[in-house]
Amino acid sequence: MRSTLIICSVLLLLSFTFREDAPYPQDYFSAPARGPLRLSGTFGELRPGHFHSGADIKGNVGDVLLAAAAGYVSRISVSPGGYGKAVYLSHPNGYTTVYAHMDRFSPELEAFVRSHQYSEESYAVDLHPEPGLFPVGKGAVIGSMGLTGHSFGPHLHFEVRDSTGTLAVNPLNFGLPVADHRPPVMQCLRLYAIDERGISSLVQEQAFRKARDGSFHLAQGDTLRTAFPQVGLGLEVFDQQDGANNRNGIFELKLFCQDSLAYHFNMEHFRREETRYLDAHLDYEALRENGRYVNRLYLMPGNALSNYLKKGGMITLDPEEAVAVRLEAADIAGNISTLSFWLKRIPGRKHLQRPFYNYWLPREEASVIQTPSLFLRFPENSLYESLHFYYEPVLEDSYGVYSLVHHVHHPGTPLHQAFDIAIRPTLLIPDHLREKAFVGYCTDGGAVVNCGGSWKDGFLHTRAASFGAYCILTDDEPPAIEPLSWQEGQSRAASVAFRITDNFRTAGDVPGLQYRGTVDGHWVLFEYDAKHGRLEYFFEDTLARGEHQLRLEVKDAMGNVAVFEKSFRR
Repeated sequence: MRSTLIICSVLLLLSFTFREDAPYPQDYFSAPARGPLRLSGTFGELRPGHFHSGADIKGNVGDVLLAAAAGYVSRISVSPGGYGKAVYLSHPNGYTTVYAHMDRFSPELEAFVRSHQYSEESYAVDLHPEPGLFPVGKGAVIGSMGLTGHSFGPHLHFEVRDSTGTLAVNPLNFGLPVADHRPPVMQCLRLYAIDERGISSLVQEQAFRKARDGSFHLAQGDTLRTAFPQVGLGLEVFDQQDGANNRNGIFELKLFCQDSLAYHFNMEHFRREETRYLDAHLDYEALRENGRYVNRLYLMPGNALSNYLKKGGMITLDPEEAVAVRLEAADIAGNISTLSFWLKRIPGRKHLQRPFYNYWLPREEASVIQTPSLFLRFPENSLYESLHFYYEPVLEDSYGVYSLVHHVHHPGTPLHQAFDIAIRPTLLIPDHLREKAFVGYCTDGGAVVNCGGSWKDGFLHTRAASFGAYCILTDDEPPAIEPLSWQEGQSRAASVAFRITDNFRTAGDVPGLQYRGTVDGHWVLFEYDAKHGRLEYFFEDTLARGEHQLRLEVKDAMGNVAVFEKSFRR
């Protein structure tokens, strides 16, 4: 790249500025991949736990990736999960572009990364080269497309950020050539009753039919009837671009009542620190139960997301009143789908049957729940709405469970912040297992997630991010190491691969599997694909002919160690 471009140091060291209201240049960024751009994911798309912060460009492993504009390499990261192999380019106009899930970097970046991996003895690195070290020109090759990190199909995750990195900006704001003549598709409408405390409850769901003109209508009639005086709506909707059948996210949602704008959601950009508010924007229970992404067209009390150009959305109905409602869903290309209907309040029973609860948690206050065997502390504003909270301890006689199983409310209720949890064992934990104990989260599917823990005053303390069932378990079982491509001798093999697994997943800040590979006692680079648990070592050309000793050591979160050791010849 340096041989193709010389960028003066004055340009590289410019003081970048960015304004949220600045117009987006339409000719500054070019396509980061060759050929027609087809999207498997759009900016702002609803994803589990976050808004999608880039555009996913479809392609194949090995497809060439290009710098979208002139600038310099400001960051290179390699991770077993997340973005995998990623390059960050800073540009003179104040933006940074991100290229994630790469298969390989350009040769000079590969050499730079590899040298740091060996010096740090770590596959995962996060590097910040000096501004003048790797200048790039617009269209310069920076590497190739892949599926590293948390990617389950080959694509480029392409982002545009402001100079501080706090604001993610929709890449399609800049005129990238993505063909799109298809309007969003509306799938269903949900109606929620909202009580005087702002707590919402689902009361009904409606399907749609599509008219010849492309507009959507209620499947039965033109009126949605309810006995509740205050309601909110939810819409399940997706978008598709030309040449791809992926169900992508929309750009904009509007709600009109009596032709007045009552709610306006837009994904021109978003603040990256606000991405967790996704759980308040969507119907979290619908996502958890059946994977459906339903946009709430009203704000939950604790939703502080900045992407609402018109806040509100709650609809108040007078007795026998009929309100004209119109919903508009748009993509960034300007294609719009509409749904129009009447919402009418009718006489009837308005009581909501709430499930049993034994505590009341105000949203704006910190709450503490303490029993002889459990301690919980919820920070203020950790909830999106005040909560009728349910707690039940259950005696569990399964082998290896050393406490009551504490059912901490319902998993279908979202949290904005983690809470403190401490559990006292009800059975004596043997001395040799005490440091192998952890707080386990029991999923609906029967799996257990290790949430870590430290002992204090007879309780095992940790932090948790989800409601559900928790108990104390122990783990003294080492991870498993499975050779995938071991051949006797290895004299002609290009690489050797292993699959590493553990009996428990980990959550939050609890480390996953850690590993160290050596040849003849010297550290060697094993590439790690965490989503498949795959480790692979590519034999170096510098490896001398003759017999060598390979050793792979894998350690889990509780310090249990497994070792594979074997000799090979080159």
